[in-house]
Amino acid sequence: MNRIASERGQALILIALGIVALVGFTALAVDGSMILSDRRHAQNAADTAAFAAALARINGEDYSAAGLARAASNGYDNNGTTNIVEVHLCSEAGVTCQLPLGAQLSQYVQVKITSYVNLYFARVLGRAQATNHVEAIAKAVVPETKHWFDGKALVSVMEGCRGGSNPNHPFTVGGNGTTIVNNSGIFVNSSCSIAFVDNGNSNIVLTDDGVCVVGGIQAGITGVTPPPQGGCGSQIDLDDFELPDPEAYCAQAGNITGSGGNYTATPGSFNTSGNQTFPDVSPSGTLKLQKGIYCLYNGISLNGNWTITTDLNGNGAHDPDTEGVLFYILDGDVTLNGGSTLNIHAISAGYPTTILNYLFYVPPSNDANVTITGNNGSSFVGTILAPTSHCILNGSGNTFSLDAQVICYDNTVTGSGHIDITFNDANNAVTSTKPSIELTK
Repeated sequence: MNRIASERGQALILIALGIVALVGFTALAVDGSMILSDRRHAQNAADTAAFAAALARINGEDYSAAGLARAASNGYDNNGTTNIVEVHLCSEAGVTCQLPLGAQLSQYVQVKITSYVNLYFARVLGRAQATNHVEAIAKAVVPETKHWFDGKALVSVMEGCRGGSNPNHPFTVGGNGTTIVNNSGIFVNSSCSIAFVDNGNSNIVLTDDGVCVVGGIQAGITGVTPPPQGGCGSQIDLDDFELPDPEAYCAQAGNITGSGGNYTATPGSFNTSGNQTFPDVSPSGTLKLQKGIYCLYNGISLNGNWTITTDLNGNGAHDPDTEGVLFYILDGDVTLNGGSTLNIHAISAGYPTTILNYLFYVPPSNDANVTITGNNGSSFVGTILAPTSHCILNGSGNTFSLDAQVICYDNTVTGSGHIDITFNDANNAVTSTKPSIELTK
């Protein structure tokens, strides 16, 4: 009896210990769920705040205010007591962001939220509060207006290699003529092991800024000065840039009037719905081009002895208010032979910036062949943009000059003549990088 009596009360001790354990498990279940729920909520708030801040930055607005406002709308109002919200550019002093190597810090917006969660059952165990730290980083690419490919005069945009349905190297030098690139250089976007080829006999290529090839170059090239550099620069994605859109100017029909070898062309569409083909008049002669956009649905082919000019008043200078053209090649090839003399200047005023200073535009939907064979005295001023086209610049024994950028899918420079290419900022088109927002963390 005495032994049994002495064991009374042990159950109370076990129950008390069990209650403590139950409270602990309850605290873990209830308070832990609160902590996890707040963490998910805070992370979502940080993500949306980073997006809002990035969008504001692209629009030229106060990115910090936009981020703070979006966080507040999700319950994190930066009151300093229950939560703290920070919005920064990764380029700001004292800000640390984990980003890919080589990332441009000013393009990234960081949002940090510190949230304090009041606990209930865990107080029994001496824990009154828990802290959540979350972070989100968004990339905001702000549109930037710039010259195509940083103003390189000759550009091949092809990213891959010759082969299959594509018989051409990204950039080929041939013939035995001389090509001089003034104030600029050549850029070859291909990462192919042989992206720059010299098939010429005694040709010479001279550039002020050199030849930059993302991929490799053919061994033994001697006619290019300075020598081309392989493994130079990074590939550029054409999709990152805004293309011109002259479609709205194709609504009216173009027309060519005159006779006896003296003609005048008015802008508009040609070779569509019964419209005249350009330049479908005979005999060949002098064709003056009125200022505007010529939408050509069957390309352009000059096989006769033409003199084509945008110099309407014959003063030998470009008059921006009344002169200048854009050839918009929606379908068909461009063939300009050496038997014709062309003195043509792009539009430089009076139209939207997205149209200015383009001399030829072959949209990506038209994988045309573009062949320009120079004649002595021919002159081209303005950007030639043909991103899916095979382009040939052919010197024909004389000298012809281009104050231009020639941007094509692949390029061939050949012939026996002298090709003089000069790049001037004022005479060539600009583009804008496309805005983009991306949550990176």
